[in-house]
Amino acid sequence: MTARLDPQIFDPTRWEGILADVARRHQVPGIVAGVLHVDPTSDTEQRFVAAAGVSNLRTGVETDRSTLCQIGSITKLLTSTMIMQLVDEGKLTLSTSVSEILPDLRLADLDPAELTVAHLLTHTSGIDGDLFTDTGRGDDCVEKYIATLSEAKSLFSPGDGFSYCNSGFVIAGRIIEVIDEVTWDQALDIRICQRLGIEHMFTLAEDIISHRHQHGHVVVPGTRAWAPAPVSQITRSMGPAGLVTCSADDLLSFGAAILRSGQTSTGVPILSEASASLMAEPQHTLIDQAASTAPQWGLGWMLDEWEGQKLQWHGGTTIGNNAWFQVLPEAGLVFVVFCNGGVAPHAAPEVYGAFARTFAGIDAPPAHHPRSIPDTFTIPEVHLGEYADASTTLTVMKTEDGIYQARIGSSLGEGNDNPPQTMNLYPSESDTFVLGRPDGLSAWSPLAFADVGGREVAYVGIRCLPRAEIAMPVNGTSAKSAAQQVTEAGV
Repeated sequence: MTARLDPQIFDPTRWEGILADVARRHQVPGIVAGVLHVDPTSDTEQRFVAAAGVSNLRTGVETDRSTLCQIGSITKLLTSTMIMQLVDEGKLTLSTSVSEILPDLRLADLDPAELTVAHLLTHTSGIDGDLFTDTGRGDDCVEKYIATLSEAKSLFSPGDGFSYCNSGFVIAGRIIEVIDEVTWDQALDIRICQRLGIEHMFTLAEDIISHRHQHGHVVVPGTRAWAPAPVSQITRSMGPAGLVTCSADDLLSFGAAILRSGQTSTGVPILSEASASLMAEPQHTLIDQAASTAPQWGLGWMLDEWEGQKLQWHGGTTIGNNAWFQVLPEAGLVFVVFCNGGVAPHAAPEVYGAFARTFAGIDAPPAHHPRSIPDTFTIPEVHLGEYADASTTLTVMKTEDGIYQARIGSSLGEGNDNPPQTMNLYPSESDTFVLGRPDGLSAWSPLAFADVGGREVAYVGIRCLPRAEIAMPVNGTSAKSAAQQVTEAGV
């Protein structure tokens, strides 16, 4: 269906009450959300941004349209766009070897000459890449981060599989730095912000602090209460993978350029039409266990369908913040939802689901939920045991009572000392994956088993964990739950 254009549905006041109700029921301190429509015939643009709640429970500052929000891994779309701009300019191709641009790059067990730019943008590099190494706040932090990857191992050979890889996008960011001879942050301003004519897309805390901004909130240990997160941002070295903070309007403006095949309303090119189209074409089909996030991946984009309408989107999670950015090109619609804590995986689908029904006349698909456990439910014994990558450990086990469980630990840096989380496993609507969640504050997370490049692996959401031949201790903590890993699709 085409989007309805009744101006009344763009009235933010009618949405503020809806957002307030959703925030209250799901314990979200503050929500900022908006919709943009570009009529494909007249190019007329309509938008609204609504807000509810507070930006910080400690200060009580209310959210409003101008409130800046952390977009987390939606940043990867900006980095992907800048790479495609370089393609448009003839400075590289998707098949360019990474080592051709970064000859000093070293990886533990992979020749960088085998890596292409396309591998980085499609999460098919095989780099064991959830490495959040802090290399300081200097302008050389990305360069220094790349040097630390000499110890990064591989999950599979490039192109043989899929595993969500933050480090791959930092490598992509370094490629931009080398070619443009500026920092990634400066390239973002020159290549994205200035072309879009936007002014509130920031990476540094000192730029953000002078604006109203959402602070993330996390659960107080041992309670169901939420409090401001102890840290406001991820490390600057991870910038190309997930550092951007911006307003909903700025992100909607980026979406408008996507709807216009890479151009702004005034005709300023962000991308060539060919590159904008190519980014939204499937480059990799995910195996079924990752379908709760997206069945296919483009160049930076996650790709799906809602009732037959193509959807390109990305999500993002930082420290206590969640964001969703969705584009329905056939309907000419862009949706943005930001939550700064609470049970965001439950709250956001209610918001963008209401947007889809109201503006496009379609329903967003429901989240996965387990079905009742039949007497025949089993997980083959061959799949029980230990799995691990550089940051996550997984133990799949069967208790003496015959209950299947998964214990997941995650360490994203020093200073994490919480115990790993254990969750019961249940059958899903699909025979290819099971579901679990550690508590009622988390979304259901898919867990599945596969063979990738001849190696037995377990998938926790969109992250590939190879089997550990020797039982490995759970290092670090549950810095993020398996459910968070699924819903964030990002940092």
